[in-house]
Amino acid sequence: MITISSPFHHVDWRWRRWMTATLVPLVLVALFFAGYWPRRSAQKRLVAESSAVVHDLPLVKVAAAVAAPGSRSLTLPGSLTAYREALVNARATGYVARLRVDIGDRVHAGDVLAELDTPELDQQLDQARAALKQKEAALQQAMANRDYARVTASRMDTLLAQKLVSKQDYDQANAQNHIWEANVRAAQADVAAAQANVRELVQLVSFGHVIAPFDGRITQRNIDVGSLVTAGAASGASSGQPMFRIEAVDPIRVFVQVPQPFALSVKEGEAASVFVRQLPGRVFDGHVTRTAGTIDPSARTLNVEIDLSNPTGALLSGMFAQVTIAVGLAHKVLRVPSSAVITDARGVHVATVDGKGEVRLVAVSRGLDNGREIELVDGLNGGEQVIVNPSGDVSDGMRVQAVRGP
Repeated sequence: MITISSPFHHVDWRWRRWMTATLVPLVLVALFFAGYWPRRSAQKRLVAESSAVVHDLPLVKVAAAVAAPGSRSLTLPGSLTAYREALVNARATGYVARLRVDIGDRVHAGDVLAELDTPELDQQLDQARAALKQKEAALQQAMANRDYARVTASRMDTLLAQKLVSKQDYDQANAQNHIWEANVRAAQADVAAAQANVRELVQLVSFGHVIAPFDGRITQRNIDVGSLVTAGAASGASSGQPMFRIEAVDPIRVFVQVPQPFALSVKEGEAASVFVRQLPGRVFDGHVTRTAGTIDPSARTLNVEIDLSNPTGALLSGMFAQVTIAVGLAHKVLRVPSSAVITDARGVHVATVDGKGEVRLVAVSRGLDNGREIELVDGLNGGEQVIVNPSGDVSDGMRVQAVRGP
């Protein structure tokens, strides 16, 4: 049997094969776009929504909390004070007869500052001296009577042995001798008391010369010739003021208040330098002489004294100075911008921003503040992103968009 192939059948097979090869990719492409395109559109919508949300968040400028060096030169305000200072008052009552010094004069220990006219004391001294002479004369009289009584008693011993006097006369003579011995001792005590009185008045009269207690400079004079001064009282021209004020300023002292974080690193003998704005270009070198050894609970500072050589008197007592001391840190200290610290009824905080853009309020303890940066001694670990200028409504959990400052 012979089979004859139809040309139409051959064409139909080819057509089906071509259609299959063409339609299958088209279907696959259609299916791909049918699944991908909705996802892509949804992703675009999510990105757009996220961008809109981010753009709606408040922008905040942040800065990293960085660690401060372990040691530094600490510059603090200080006050210059005289090494020695005395308020000179009168030790005698009288009128100012003569002034020997005035403000600004340099004096030495023992120099006479003023002379007082003390007529009452002079009269008392004359009277005391006269009384002393009376006591001395009475002593001489008592000694003569004692000597006479002693001789009489000795004679009575001889006469009694010869039975030429009675026992009563003998006893009377010896008793009289003892009485005059006692009178002599009493007269000697009177003389000693009178001498002490004279010495006291001589000393008081000498106080009419007001003298300098040490080398220094007169910084106050509150009396004038004719002023009445009273012993033991501040009796200057104005009530409650001393006659003179004297200061010794070589060396001169500088007192500075060191904050508690650095107090333990300040030791006696530590080098220090002092700068006074009114003396540009000059730096005065000194050393820590002593510390108070206790923290002032009201200011949390340690009072430190520094001594400076001042032979020319260029540094004046009462001046304001800048004191630089090398100090170390006993613990980690971080620096942040001064404007980042929030102080309110809740305490002292800084606002940090975490990796999710959420705000966290962290309680901190402040250290030194130079006006631009402040040191924090507790609360942060370092590296935190701190909001530089937090707004008044900043709160925990608040979402923000952080921008690093320049």
